Amino acid sequence: MVSKRQGIISLLLAVAVTVAQSLLPGSPPSIEASSRIAGEGRPFGPDPPTKRTHLYRLQLLTIELEEFQGDGGAIEPLGDHLLLVTPRGRIALIYSEGEVVYLPDRVPMFESAPDRPVTWVGFRVADIVLNELSPEEYTLFVSHHYLVGDCVEFRVSSTKLSIGDGRVGVSGDWKTEFTVNPCVENAIFGYWEGDVPKVGGGIQAGGRMLMEGAGHLLIAVGDHAWYEWHLRNEVGDPEKPPVVDPDSHLGKLIRIELASGKAEIVATGFRNPQGLARDAEGNLWLTEHGPQGGDELNLVIAGLDYGWPFATYGILYGDRVWPYNTEQGRHDSSEEPVFAWIPAIAISNLIVSNSQQFPLWRDDLLAGSLRSGSLFRVRIRQERVTSIERIGFGERLRDITQMADGRIALLTDSSKIIFLQRAPLYCQLVNNPRSIFSFDAEEVCIDIFSLLGEDVDPLIQRLDGADIGAPAMRSLFEVFIHENLLIYLRIPCSANNFRNRFFLHITPVHEQDISEDLRQFGFNVYDFYSFDQGVGSTAFEGGCLVVRMLPNYEIKHIHTGQVVREESPDGEVLWRGPVWEGSYTFGTPYLAAPPEEEVPPSPSPDEAGSHPGAGLFTAYCAGCHRLSAEHSVGPHLAGVIGRRAGSVTGFDVSAAVGGLDIVWTRENLAEYIADPAQFAPGTTMAAVGVTPEEARTIAEFLELER
Repeated sequence: MVSKRQGIISLLLAVAVTVAQSLLPGSPPSIEASSRIAGEGRPFGPDPPTKRTHLYRLQLLTIELEEFQGDGGAIEPLGDHLLLVTPRGRIALIYSEGEVVYLPDRVPMFESAPDRPVTWVGFRVADIVLNELSPEEYTLFVSHHYLVGDCVEFRVSSTKLSIGDGRVGVSGDWKTEFTVNPCVENAIFGYWEGDVPKVGGGIQAGGRMLMEGAGHLLIAVGDHAWYEWHLRNEVGDPEKPPVVDPDSHLGKLIRIELASGKAEIVATGFRNPQGLARDAEGNLWLTEHGPQGGDELNLVIAGLDYGWPFATYGILYGDRVWPYNTEQGRHDSSEEPVFAWIPAIAISNLIVSNSQQFPLWRDDLLAGSLRSGSLFRVRIRQERVTSIERIGFGERLRDITQMADGRIALLTDSSKIIFLQRAPLYCQLVNNPRSIFSFDAEEVCIDIFSLLGEDVDPLIQRLDGADIGAPAMRSLFEVFIHENLLIYLRIPCSANNFRNRFFLHITPVHEQDISEDLRQFGFNVYDFYSFDQGVGSTAFEGGCLVVRMLPNYEIKHIHTGQVVREESPDGEVLWRGPVWEGSYTFGTPYLAAPPEEEVPPSPSPDEAGSHPGAGLFTAYCAGCHRLSAEHSVGPHLAGVIGRRAGSVTGFDVSAAVGGLDIVWTRENLAEYIADPAQFAPGTTMAAVGVTPEEARTIAEFLELER
């Protein structure tokens, strides 16, 4: 099937405009690593899973890395690729096609090697930031712990990262930009495993960074569990927090002047900051871990105090009172968060979404979560939260960033990179199976079949056999692929006007299929308006439909774009752009004219999962629950009908559900799905937004699955 051959990832290659020969853009040389270590990362496979969200279906592209030693680490875009620093300071480049290359350099984290075995607790690389000095040179900033004898420092170190001659490398000369005051003496935490000491001074360090212009760096520093250590060890007055040196950096947002190393305090009152991002209006957003409950999203304003340790919505671990808060569960004595999660989700880093792949998420905050294994899409309007969507992945999400091509990259504590991209769009207009439709108003979706007639080009007539609902056609922004045809919807249509030229860069699997004069670029260039034998075009009201046959060789990547012709006063012709472009990489090589295959018999309704509840389950439930006997964010639902509520093994259900003295039936399960809070007050399951009828359909499907 077409959907089997057309794999996975959507990239946006950097394109340079050239006037030579074809007058079409070309691509820069590929980036090569200074040292390649093979077999240390598994590139993405051919059949990526998808996940339905409220507005988009996502395609999940996963790269499995070497297993990390401990939690932590960070990711940052580098051109079309992704830079990774692991929890223990290894540096790697993840290429756009999924190859992982580890560099020989590491982040310095020890003054000298420990003289005995040590168990590390919280000791890690916390974040990385790249500051571009030129297209060939960057400064890499790393926030990390550094062991000095029995003392754990928290530092910002920097080094130069260069790209040139097809290689990327780190200078190896590290500079200490900033050291947190004070250094935390590891001995005060008293962590031991038999005769083996634990380095525990790294917990609750925060460390998220953000460039502020070219000359300043922001870093959010945690309290290093200073207050909880005093309570746990009954040091001092339990009702008064220990006195902290006013020059201490603990629990504060710091601005570092890079030229001088001068550090100034921007804001105070943070326990364990995890995320830092600035939106298009200049607002600075910070996420932080509360104690037991009370993770926060804060809008940071210089000079304000955000409460910790005197104000928190959380309590002390072990269901105990937080003694420094005058009234439990309130945050009245200082600046309140914009939003607080109760129970805590162990929130991590966040970004402001401005991806061209997800225009309906524009300006939303995307925040990862460790405890819930989810991504939270937070809509902000007039500096307040208006809605939150939880997107479950079943993975502890440590870091998040946005790639140049609009994909979103996630770093997990299970040593994986997950790329999120728009799944191929299967447009389907309600009650009209012969049309295409999208939630996204910026997506071009029209009724192709209304354009077809007897006088249409034969190439376009071939589309009449396409079964859109199958689906056989997929969207690539404004481009569709059907069998061996590439279809371009051009709006508006300007017949015989070559001011706008649509081009293709097609990268073959085999080098011998590249034209000799284009070997330096690594792809073939095709012009949609050359009107050669493989091009057809038809006009309709408001636009035109252009079709080109794909070449008869194995393809691994298609890059599409449009350039605009401009003529200078002296008559010189220039091409500006691309003004529009899209990109698609096939997970497995795509052959435009494959050999005839025997069509397997259609599956039975049972095999196809044709029950209407199957689709509803996928859309509303599969993000947190599985049908197999394996837990995800929520308990598995294998055999849920006939099972006593709260009795599933291996999963701690909420007290609200565990206290239900019922056996799940189709009827009561439907009631619970439709309105969890009404059925079981206090449940941690959020309403998923289904109607009572849809809830009954899902329950019927789960009964059949039993």
